[in-house]
Amino acid sequence: MKRLLAILLFGFSVGAMAGAQAPEGEFQNSACLECHQQQDAELVAAWRDSVHATAEKAATCVACHGNNHDKAASRARRDATCIDCHGGQKAPAVHSYTTSKHGILTRLEQKDWDWEQALASANYRAPGCAYCHMHSGNHDVGTAIRTWRPEQATGSDEREQVQDTMRAVCQDCHAPRYITNLFDNGERMLNIGRMKVREAAVLMAQARGSYQPAGLEDAEKQFLKMKTQHLKNVYLGIAHQSPDYQWWHGQAALDGDLIRIRGAIDQARRLLK
Repeated sequence: MKRLLAILLFGFSVGAMAGAQAPEGEFQNSACLECHQQQDAELVAAWRDSVHATAEKAATCVACHGNNHDKAASRARRDATCIDCHGGQKAPAVHSYTTSKHGILTRLEQKDWDWEQALASANYRAPGCAYCHMHSGNHDVGTAIRTWRPEQATGSDEREQVQDTMRAVCQDCHAPRYITNLFDNGERMLNIGRMKVREAAVLMAQARGSYQPAGLEDAEKQFLKMKTQHLKNVYLGIAHQSPDYQWWHGQAALDGDLIRIRGAIDQARRLLK
């Protein structure tokens, strides 16, 4: 029922905009907002509330859809539009998706897909960036993304809200029980990663009380890398269902961080002797 309602609302929104006179030639973001505010105020409000609008480098209407109406919707549905702004092919947020099964299928088949079709019609064999994060034409991408916190879990209300949003997307292709298993496994994997970071935090707290800062520089650098890169790789691997990021770039990297931090602390201890 939720999916049917989303499709109907999306269709109504598109129909309403189609009835309006589209400006000719190229235009700027301000023109998009002024016109679409009259056609679909909720869509514009959702974009204004999103990280796309509030980020230092905003993802504007023109950035995603282009500066004219020719194939504006299909352009925004393609992964290339998102990848360019999210750090390129090698950025973890992108690479964790492109190395997943979904990302590989999309890369192999996307030339044959009809990008003119609405995302919520579920006519794509694998989900791209916009399919998951803007499935029903929703322009607040944050509704499908959990807040990133390195050492502690997000609140249960936020987690449940995001999972409910994503279930509506995943169930286009997957059974509810399978989706629940993925969510549960992801929570356990993320908790294991956080446990490793907390273990390292205890080691660092003890070391700071015993050794000079100069002797702990290598340990501090490794601890920062552990929190900001490798734990986030676990998070991205779970979100994008990328085994490489869940394990090799994530859990295995965290294990290596712990070994290196212990080694750096031992080195600081030896320097005091």
